[in-house]
Amino acid sequence: MAYLKISNMDYTLELSRISGYDLSCFSLKNQYTGEAGNTIVYPVRMQKKRISVTAEIYADEYHIFENIIKSPEIHCVFRNPDGERSGYFNVSSDITIIKIVPETSGNPALYAVSFTIEEV
Repeated sequence: MAYLKISNMDYTLELSRISGYDLSCFSLKNQYTGEAGNTIVYPVRMQKKRISVTAEIYADEYHIFENIIKSPEIHCVFRNPDGERSGYFNVSSDITIIKIVPETSGNPALYAVSFTIEEV
């Protein structure tokens, strides 16, 4: 079962209605070209996490989500194949918002929100 809890200094939001969850790892590499023209490629950071999520959130939760992602770094607790992990991430993609259920009397609107975060 997918799970993602995001927070900043002021807000915390648990995303449990997740319809899409893709956890992947990647490496950052730098390239150096010497005076003789030889090129060296070397890793800067190995196995950074990238999480792509599509979650359903209500309108009142969306305001919390919006305030959290305004931060340059957000703290995340996420489900990894070997258990629960945490780390600091930043938003690395555009955020897609689709209203899937309109607001009715007494019930807030429901949105599908898609975004990608990468480990800092």
